[in-house]
Amino acid sequence: MRSKKAIVNTLAGGLGTLLVGLLQFVGRVVFIRFLSDEYLGISSLFTNILSILSLTELGLSTAVCFRLYQPLSGGDSETIKAVMHYFRRAYFVIGWVVIGLGAALLPLLPHLMTGTTGLVDVRVVYLLYVLQSAFSYWFWGYKAILLQADQKLYIVRFYHVIANLIVTALQLLSLMLFRDFLIYSAIGLLSAVLVNLFSAREVDRRYPYLKEKSCRRLDKEEKKSLFQDVSGMSLFKINTTIVNSTDNIVISAFINVKTVALYGNYQIIISGISQVAMQLFGGVTATVGNYYAEDTKEHNELVFRCIQLLCYWVYTFLGIGLLLFLNPVIQLCFGESRVFSPELVFLQVFYFVMNGFQRTSFIYRDACGLFWKGKARPVATAALNIVISIVLVHYIGLAGVIAGTIISWLLTTWWYDPCLIYRQAFSMPPRTYFAGYAKAVLLSALLGAFCIVISNMIPFGGIGALLIDMLLCMSIPNLGYYLVYRRSEEFGFLKKLGIASLRQMGYNGKK
Repeated sequence: MRSKKAIVNTLAGGLGTLLVGLLQFVGRVVFIRFLSDEYLGISSLFTNILSILSLTELGLSTAVCFRLYQPLSGGDSETIKAVMHYFRRAYFVIGWVVIGLGAALLPLLPHLMTGTTGLVDVRVVYLLYVLQSAFSYWFWGYKAILLQADQKLYIVRFYHVIANLIVTALQLLSLMLFRDFLIYSAIGLLSAVLVNLFSAREVDRRYPYLKEKSCRRLDKEEKKSLFQDVSGMSLFKINTTIVNSTDNIVISAFINVKTVALYGNYQIIISGISQVAMQLFGGVTATVGNYYAEDTKEHNELVFRCIQLLCYWVYTFLGIGLLLFLNPVIQLCFGESRVFSPELVFLQVFYFVMNGFQRTSFIYRDACGLFWKGKARPVATAALNIVISIVLVHYIGLAGVIAGTIISWLLTTWWYDPCLIYRQAFSMPPRTYFAGYAKAVLLSALLGAFCIVISNMIPFGGIGALLIDMLLCMSIPNLGYYLVYRRSEEFGFLKKLGIASLRQMGYNGKK
């Protein structure tokens, strides 16, 4: 049953994120047709600023999700009501804090924007974005976490797709009719409201006891434990947000907002693919949490290695595809004038793959509740990222911003998180992990280099060259990983699990 739920959540999460990403990409292409790069840069900048404002949530939802695993498994409705009641009050306060902090940052906007446009009052647009962020915490925003903890993430993803489809359609219609950035931004307020409303109705239907007025309060020990998890998780949240959201702010402040837009054209593709991959792996987080609570450390370590192999395989395949197709897609959709150099493309893809190789560590850190024990690492990563990016942007421009993120990651996250997981969750030395990591990196580099060399040797262009690149991308990474790992313990485990899960879901391979 756990495997079935994990597969359903994985497929639904990946498909839902893919559809949302496609909607956002289409919206971006249409946006540029009716408005300028400067407008798009402003939109991207405000989105990143509000991602930083979301730090007020401090990873509370992840910590609460972890706290719900046990009562959901045991059918303890009273504890579930108590946790959700506490979560509801916290989210209401967080919404107001977001508005307060957003308003406080308003005077700083001129210092964060270089080369902007005077055709719209950016302060009004910014306040609309602030409201949109606050709305994600209000209007029953807390209820979706219960579906996620109960391994029903596919329901949340479905409603997320529906809400984004409605909002994107309305925004594109407004661009065609009015070409007004203010109206476009105001319509965005509907997105969070619709997702929360749809999810809340589903939660009320599935968990009717939440509507009961009688509810016990969390005791002091429960609050203390939750606060400790939130405190530890907040540092990881701060790190992730700073690493992912400050690049555009640095680019806007030290280069210009147009470059933010050009960089955003690449990032919406990379980020979209990353989000799909994250959903594919994130769908198993609750299942991993159940395994961790019930199985031996040795078996949990094997499951970790199996998921890690999937990360290596999937992200190598995706990374090679990005190297081959990013610039052709940008040229086709946004124009040749918005194409970056191969060096800038490589830096972005390198960080994407490096981040993807860490996905299993992130899953286990959240599923095993290791929020507090690893509290020092995210502080170091975030601080290094800001300092190195600001220093390097003066010397090598946009490449310096990307390189700053990569260097800060290599100095901290890539080695610290696996050590934390192996020592705290498995009580084992991490030698096995790093040996496997080195093997995967070497294999991925060889496969990627081979594909690039063959692609560059193609003596013609056009559709024919793209078809050959597609054939390279589909065959070489998958064939390489299969040949190298087909006899491994991890591959055998995954093969058996896949066959068993398909049979459990009602499919018979003999038919």
